[in-house]
Amino acid sequence: MTVEATVIEELPSLLYRLELGNKSQVLAHGANAASANATRNWVRLLPGDRVEVEFAEHDPTRGRIVRKTG
Repeated sequence: MTVEATVIEELPSLLYRLELGNKSQVLAHGANAASANATRNWVRLLPGDRVEVEFAEHDPTRGRIVRKTG
């Protein structure tokens, strides 16, 4: 499941607190955090940025940032 969200704050270890359209908050990590090319492809996210987040079916409170949309 993929939804759009807004970055609220940056946390340690490349975690981000995001706000979904229904005003609920979730934690998500950057998609490139585990990638070998993380330093080359990493885009810094700031509060207010719009992102697309992918959630696992078993835990809707944690997600993975797929891409920056805005």
